[in-house]
Amino acid sequence: MAEQAVARTREKIQSVTPWKRWNPEPFYRFGARWLTRLIYRPRYEGFENLPKSGAAIIIANHISYVDGLIISAACDRNIRYIIDKAIFELPGVHYFMTLAKGIPVEPNRESVTRMLEEVENALREGDLVCIFPEGQLTYTGHLGRFRPGIEWILKRYPVPVYPIALKGLWGSVFSRKYRKSPLRWLPRFHKRRKIEAICGPMIPPAEASINHLQKTVIELLGK
Repeated sequence: MAEQAVARTREKIQSVTPWKRWNPEPFYRFGARWLTRLIYRPRYEGFENLPKSGAAIIIANHISYVDGLIISAACDRNIRYIIDKAIFELPGVHYFMTLAKGIPVEPNRESVTRMLEEVENALREGDLVCIFPEGQLTYTGHLGRFRPGIEWILKRYPVPVYPIALKGLWGSVFSRKYRKSPLRWLPRFHKRRKIEAICGPMIPPAEASINHLQKTVIELLGK
């Protein structure tokens, strides 16, 4: 099962660590910041809105395979991402998502139920959880329709929601713009792309319908 695989990986990481109480989260965030600035020229706005502690949910539009990396690079605390199991199990991704306590999910009822339970447990423990409400990477560069999973989660465990808009990533090698090109993964020799991540004010859980959340992200994208 996915949970057992995650637990085994975490045990392996801890077993090769010479410090019994080593906390891998700062290492993960340092790596996220370093990689983000290596690939892009990021500009962040509004991330002071995020709480320093306590349970909350982040939502964001889903443009590229490195969206989580970019968001984590702007935060001073660990973020637990809901991530497609197939991507979660990719080499490299699996290691870092395990460090970040990622929550894998598959498109079936049993897996979604487990994911909802894991998210509820994470929020109960005071964690920060990130959800991409579109449910998949965009194929067009435009914001897709939000799915109702975020509403289900907030009904089970109402917490504040913080919207984030990611801009400038469509057309990068990590987006799906060139998915049909056989040369997609060849290096592109150009200046580092300018990107933006804008975090809006907190949205109370009682107001966090998918329509309101989608409208808020659209407004942030238009800034």
